[in-house]
Amino acid sequence: MKKRSILRRVTAVCTGLMMLAGMPVSADTGQRAVDAFSTEIGLAANLYTVAGSGYADHAALQWATTLDAGQFTLYRSAGSDSNFVPVYTGTGTSWSDNDMQPGTEYFYQLAVTGKDGTQYSSVKSLTPCAVPAGLDSYDNQKGSSLQYETGGYKVGNTYYSYALRSHGNGDIYLEETTSSDGRRFGNARNAADSSQNSALASCKIESVHIEYLAHANKVVVWAHWEQPSGYADGKALVITGTPGGTFTVHHVYNPLGIQVRDMAIFFDDDAAHTGYLIAAANKEGQGANATIYIFRMTADYSDVTEVVKTLHENQYREFPNMIKRNGYYFLFTSQAAGWYPSSGAYTVTDNIAGEWSGLRSIGNSSTFSSQSGWIVNLQDRNYLMHAYRWLRASSTSGTTLCPLYFDNSFAFYDYCPSFLYSTKTGDLYPVQEGELLSQNKPASASLAAKAETSAASAVDGSYQSSFTAIGDYKKWPFYLQIDLEQVCALSNIQTSWYICKGSEGYYTYTVEGSTDGVTWKTLLDHTDKNSDIVNSTYGFNSDMLTGEARYVRLNVQNATLQNNPNNNWYTPTVYEVKVFGKVLRAAEAPLPAVAYDFDSVSGGRVPDITGNGGDLTLSGGAALAQDAEKGSVLKLTGDAADFAVLPAGLLDGTREYTVVMDAKSDSDGDFFTFATGQSRDKYAFFKIAQDHFRFETTTDTWRGESGMRHDLDGAKWHRYVLSVSGGSARLYVDGVLAAETTELTTGPADMGSGQQAYFGKSFYEEDAGFSGLIDNAAVYRRALTESEIAALSGSGRLRGDVNADGSFDLADAVMMQRFLLADGTLTDWQAGDFDENGRINAVDLTQMKRALL
Repeated sequence: MKKRSILRRVTAVCTGLMMLAGMPVSADTGQRAVDAFSTEIGLAANLYTVAGSGYADHAALQWATTLDAGQFTLYRSAGSDSNFVPVYTGTGTSWSDNDMQPGTEYFYQLAVTGKDGTQYSSVKSLTPCAVPAGLDSYDNQKGSSLQYETGGYKVGNTYYSYALRSHGNGDIYLEETTSSDGRRFGNARNAADSSQNSALASCKIESVHIEYLAHANKVVVWAHWEQPSGYADGKALVITGTPGGTFTVHHVYNPLGIQVRDMAIFFDDDAAHTGYLIAAANKEGQGANATIYIFRMTADYSDVTEVVKTLHENQYREFPNMIKRNGYYFLFTSQAAGWYPSSGAYTVTDNIAGEWSGLRSIGNSSTFSSQSGWIVNLQDRNYLMHAYRWLRASSTSGTTLCPLYFDNSFAFYDYCPSFLYSTKTGDLYPVQEGELLSQNKPASASLAAKAETSAASAVDGSYQSSFTAIGDYKKWPFYLQIDLEQVCALSNIQTSWYICKGSEGYYTYTVEGSTDGVTWKTLLDHTDKNSDIVNSTYGFNSDMLTGEARYVRLNVQNATLQNNPNNNWYTPTVYEVKVFGKVLRAAEAPLPAVAYDFDSVSGGRVPDITGNGGDLTLSGGAALAQDAEKGSVLKLTGDAADFAVLPAGLLDGTREYTVVMDAKSDSDGDFFTFATGQSRDKYAFFKIAQDHFRFETTTDTWRGESGMRHDLDGAKWHRYVLSVSGGSARLYVDGVLAAETTELTTGPADMGSGQQAYFGKSFYEEDAGFSGLIDNAAVYRRALTESEIAALSGSGRLRGDVNADGSFDLADAVMMQRFLLADGTLTDWQAGDFDENGRINAVDLTQMKRALL
């Protein structure tokens, strides 16, 4: 009988269960775009460039919806809008297209599926191109200044520029300078000062807004005024005037008796050019900045007439800024958090005086270690969110500029280390340091987590979901690990952390890389608390890397809280980890630490066919026997004295391992089929009974066990693959995912050195032995991935790969469904025979979808 190989090298590695970039699909599997679309879905698509490439040939897709959404599916078509195929399915809110060719137009449409069915976004299109020459560069890592061809406001043949300045001792005045070319300004004059209002003689000014309104030939100045010390007054300074002419200081006051601080001014595009003051404000008795007020200005913009709207009552939002796009008014604000980074959000309406949406999240939890601020308009073609980094390292940027995109009533921004732009033409190209490699790749953590907050949530493309450890099992340090599934040259890792207002913390950590999951190299050390790069960066880190790796491990040592540095009460939480770089080569298939085909025995020892010398020692009545289906196999009788001993220390120190075996059980009751550990206090085991599979791990006898159970017919031959990675474990039966957990609380690394490992022996003396047959057994010192496990399910065939393209993904499900509808054929039908009954039917499609999702 020919056996399934347990040493097979696999060259076809699946691109991942959810992220299906560059999926090769034949034309007859595509579909046309859906013409009916919902305005309750926003889909933003923009090109970006990889540093040094010279081409904008990658796409970033971001989306949001107000619909009930259980799942998103992103469709893409190349060359026309009539051949859409799914490229992403999941719960994330972004995706990166790394498979684009310059000159080809690409189309995208998002499907949102929820309790009310499926609705679609409008279609977006992008055409990759060469990056235009002559663009300026802005560096978000180290800091830059936006470059403008001209400055100020041009009135006739003269450019005018304005700024509130101080003579010293808090004596504030409005300075006007002029220029004939918009570049070299001089002829400074004092346009307005304390001679018009004594309140300017001694004060401090913040949140300054100066606009020139061409229709009225008027300069309008609004700013936040306070006494030289404190913030108790909350007054507004109002100045207006004519360029080159007279200026008037109208007020230093509380508009309509209301204290105002952070503020913005907005001028609508209606016939009256209505002006609005938007301010973080409060009445007597309220805390500062308790509520956002929108005031309507007088026709000359020197005062306010009424409160049009109040928003976010007692939510303490600040730094408001408003922009109008495609009929919608977007109001951006930040959470009040002193000088620490805070979360940004926006609210939206089509009528300033009417109903507004609730606050909508945007960006990550800390606005990328900044506070959202004002909006840079690049010729009405592109926009930037200009955020401030009040607390920062001396070598890092004091501002963070994020490309800002709109669709319907939704806004989006994300971080890029740098970008190329032109303030003259409005061109804008975000620059990443490589392709996004990590989204939806296999991820694990060293700590137990609920399924909905497992490590997978830290690589799902959403800043709103997170890896969060179960509180009862939280501990520091911990790690997150990502399997990129290919060997890659790494260039940048971006980490979005948990941050708590009032108890903001910075993190110490290292980043390690490995090409094989066994040997690790430190790529980044971010642990020196004396470095301001470490102790002054909160909420988000963007670190440059150098090195090759398939596996990336983020080792988090601790969080230091600014208000209580010796008491880290945080529950380990990471919102998102993004790894950027370049794919170098396919990863080599892993080889087991030990493997046994049970074809021979000598002197009571079964040879290790890996050549590593880890022979299996038979004890008691354990022996090889002939099976009609499998040939020569290991037979264990159920007597506690009959077992097989694996090499001592086989899994010492590891938090990742995989056990593979074909097995047929005659057992019931208490017994172990496989075990590793020290004693009845510290062990990990699984048992294959006649009616179920059970896996547990503990460092506190049976009382501390964590694991999982799966019911099945164990009296028949099955191939079992148990893959364990940190707090996660997955059981595959005959190549199909049967059970999984993310709530493991211990592993071999917690059990000390010199551990024993057995087939058929329990660490409890009162237990029976395993009664049954075992064949083709192997143990790996790393967790096998979905694709690697699938490759073990048959004779060289990747289970589910019905289109024979070397990967198992949504394209295979599309082909299978069309085949069952008599609308196509299968390239390799045997790869789709999930229930192994020799025919393809709806049961196989159901099992295929389960394996994918």
